[in-house]
Amino acid sequence: MTTYETGLDGPPAPPAVGEGLESWVQPIVALTTGTVAGYEALARFGDQRIPVADVFERAWSIGHGPRMEAAALTAALDLPGRPDSAYLAVNVSPRAMEADVVRDALDRDLTGVMVEITEAHYVPTGQLSSVAGWLRERGALLAIDDVGTGYAGLERLIVLRPDLIKLDRSLTCQLSDDRVTRVMVESLVHFAARSGSTVCAEGIEDAQLLEVVAELDIAYGQGYFFGAARPDWAQLTEPVKAAAVQVHQQALSATPKQNMLLDEFVLLERLADRFCEAEELEDVHHAVAAVTQLVGADDVAIDLVDAEGSRVERLSHHTWEAGPAEDLDALPLVRWTLDSRRAAQVLVTDTDADRAMVARLRAAGYGGLLLVPVITHGASLGVLSFYRRRPVPWTLTHIRLSRIGASQLAATLDRLLPQRA
Repeated sequence: MTTYETGLDGPPAPPAVGEGLESWVQPIVALTTGTVAGYEALARFGDQRIPVADVFERAWSIGHGPRMEAAALTAALDLPGRPDSAYLAVNVSPRAMEADVVRDALDRDLTGVMVEITEAHYVPTGQLSSVAGWLRERGALLAIDDVGTGYAGLERLIVLRPDLIKLDRSLTCQLSDDRVTRVMVESLVHFAARSGSTVCAEGIEDAQLLEVVAELDIAYGQGYFFGAARPDWAQLTEPVKAAAVQVHQQALSATPKQNMLLDEFVLLERLADRFCEAEELEDVHHAVAAVTQLVGADDVAIDLVDAEGSRVERLSHHTWEAGPAEDLDALPLVRWTLDSRRAAQVLVTDTDADRAMVARLRAAGYGGLLLVPVITHGASLGVLSFYRRRPVPWTLTHIRLSRIGASQLAATLDRLLPQRA
């Protein structure tokens, strides 16, 4: 690494544009599974005494801002060895995107890259929309960085329609003590779930703050609790991973502290009406479709256990035609769901997931699976299987809603199944 001379009367001089620049990465963690979903690339310089933000600000002040951002982007995108299961997040400002040198750095296949839009200055709506379209054409996912500060507000959410909303650490650190901040973040999480986005909380520094974030149903987390930025693709340590999973399970089993908003109540009311009005099995698919909407899934199927409890028979909710029966011995996760009567989820990007189930999902073109037991009279009647095209984790709210739907389905199937004979 390059070392910079320190003058006797002041701090070390900033480096020339791109001199000594390296790209380090910090893990972004899926909190429901305790696995690394992605890595954010962060610029670092040889002399660690020089604040990175100061270097970039100085570059902008002397007219070299775009060149500095382009150098940082190139260093990040050229990093070798990124795990296949993780995306790479890079930062760019809309004003920098006006420069050819920055567009040239990004003018490549951006599949597997999350571009975090960050800006401390106002940018017109039209410019934001143009930037988003240009990046998506190249396969990039979009995130809004530092939500809660500067101009990362509602207008940007509406215009960019991001895949990920990143809460600034200044908001995250207030979640434990400030009720108004919690209410605002709850609303943002609800907005994300209804609009197809997910939320990441930056600045998670300890297990106590992780508990608060989990209870608020935030899907992703980032911070020193999981690991600082490093020059290599570090995985989570086993204690940290176990802590994340345990916190999520505790939040799921506890009584929710947040209330569902009105539209969920309306959908649940309609769901109950549809199940109650079902007079034959063919009527149930309307209600199951409503559950699928509530859970945010792309498809759903029902696996019913045979009388011996050794095989499952798949029913398509579209036609109620039975598919081929399959031994439960070949479906260990389904058997676990039936035996434990607990929900389970699989993402194809989870390196610890059952490899056979991941292969099944990939072959069918799916990125995620949520299994929910269908229980009646104290026994597991079957499993409700929800599928997503994208490998996005189901949140606590989605899982709770899926359980409500499975409970309604169990009562209805218990009433209607004798009619199948």
